[in-house]
Amino acid sequence: MDKKQASRLETKILKLNKACALITEQKDVYQNFLDRMDRWLAANNLKAKELYQRFDKNGDGVLTFDEFKAGMLDLDAPCNAIELEVLARRLDKDSSNTIDYREFSKGLFASESENAEEPPTLVTRQALCHPSCSLGHWRDHIERHPRYVRVLLRSITFDHLKMYPGHFSKVVLSHSTILSLCGIIKEELALTTTTLLIYHDKTKDALALDPARTLEDYGIKGRTREDPEEVLLFYNYTTEFHDCSLLSADYYFIK
Repeated sequence: MDKKQASRLETKILKLNKACALITEQKDVYQNFLDRMDRWLAANNLKAKELYQRFDKNGDGVLTFDEFKAGMLDLDAPCNAIELEVLARRLDKDSSNTIDYREFSKGLFASESENAEEPPTLVTRQALCHPSCSLGHWRDHIERHPRYVRVLLRSITFDHLKMYPGHFSKVVLSHSTILSLCGIIKEELALTTTTLLIYHDKTKDALALDPARTLEDYGIKGRTREDPEEVLLFYNYTTEFHDCSLLSADYYFIK
């Protein structure tokens, strides 16, 4: 390579570094991009592995940056050329200018999760059913510029208790539906009830929030992932009993 070619290459690399820095140095922009691609990689993990196995002639699971980028273009990944470079550098765990495509299933935040606190739970799907429906119909929701909310959830019944395990918080996306929050509560507490309601406050005349509406519909717009908007919500539920002789009032009629 002569001096002229070397100079052009250096200029090209310098421009690429500057373009990548424009993304990585803007915390909100960079985090939103990582969140978007983390969801995309999780959803397209199998398809990506099948494609990259064709590139991987020696079967070591390692790709060059160019191979990785070519494959992402073939997969119609939702990012431009500069974002592909940013993503490639992110996936290059050991700074070897190579990528192990077998690690895709672990997501973009796998390396941090081993030594850091578990990342917050994010709601990225919207329920389409009524709360009493058990079919579990969902619709994926992709938010290009997500806003985050830390929801502090407290049981109305046990609100007077300071250390009740049913009081907890989750970080969710601002477009999360109230029904999605009901699902989070059920999962957290292992509830099977279908009559779970969420309220803005715990006053006697408080109206339950509409399960089909989102946090944004109630004026909760959210902020950045690093500094999510905090909101306090209360929940209440009843427990259904089935095949209980005593509660079915036929206990004393059984011989």
